Amino acid sequence: MNHALFRTLGIAALWTAAHTAQAIVIQFDYTYDSGGFFSSHPQAKTLLQTAGNFFGSRLTDHLAAITSSTTNNFTASFTNPTTGNPVSLSNFSVAADTLKVYVGARNLGGTTLAEGGPGGYAVSYSDPTYFTTVSTRGQSGAPNTDFGPWGGTISFNDTVNWYFDPDPTTDEPFTGNDFYSVALHELGHLLGIGTAGSWDHWVSGTQFTGPASESVYGGPVPLSSGLSHWAEGVRGRVNGIPQEAAMDPTLTTGTRKRFTDLDLAALRDIGWQVSAVPLPGAVWLFGSGLVLLGGALRRR
Repeated sequence: MNHALFRTLGIAALWTAAHTAQAIVIQFDYTYDSGGFFSSHPQAKTLLQTAGNFFGSRLTDHLAAITSSTTNNFTASFTNPTTGNPVSLSNFSVAADTLKVYVGARNLGGTTLAEGGPGGYAVSYSDPTYFTTVSTRGQSGAPNTDFGPWGGTISFNDTVNWYFDPDPTTDEPFTGNDFYSVALHELGHLLGIGTAGSWDHWVSGTQFTGPASESVYGGPVPLSSGLSHWAEGVRGRVNGIPQEAAMDPTLTTGTRKRFTDLDLAALRDIGWQVSAVPLPGAVWLFGSGLVLLGGALRRR
């Protein structure tokens, strides 16, 4: 008998090198960049991959492969990053330890810099173990205390005055909105911050009570009104230096936000295995606010 299960698409709005050894590979797909944003701004593509490499070097989970066949089929669903229309891809497959991210750009209106989040899916299957494997990517606590997405989508605002840093390892004065900071933020949402069921698991009222985050912050962490970001001005640390957290809802023009210890603790709380330091040979780049980084459509 053929069974089917459907999941909704989670989207959160805001901020997402040479190939290196990584535990998790974040694979960016520009198929839907029909407006040519990334072909017109090749440095944006480089910075996006650098942001992906940062997370890939810190996350040590093993994600099961998704392989579709005639009897067991996975359909990925997401928002076209350029048009905003829904997309469904049947017979979808993705390699083990890989996340696939569809990216593009469009006019998001107002002061929203970008929006992104994990994709949804539908599964038809004859083997129940197939459903469990592909719906959780082998993460046994998913969806309540762990998270195993196939990937998702990110759309950047193509009307924004972006700053594309040729070297995000350095700090220098600049004008505009830092693309690298926004890429890190949006990838944080795609990885489940503010969007995963395992994030919701730790939300109590207007606070986040995940034990790793509480340990870093010194107690429950206040959330913004949409419950998908830290509250405005919440701070963490980068290499021991205080910084406004990357996953609060705004970015000041002319500034860079690194991913702080508090932001990384949130990934631990939603189920990711996060290494204390980058894996040998991996690239992890930091740069160094107020433009709104958007709201969120959250799964319940």
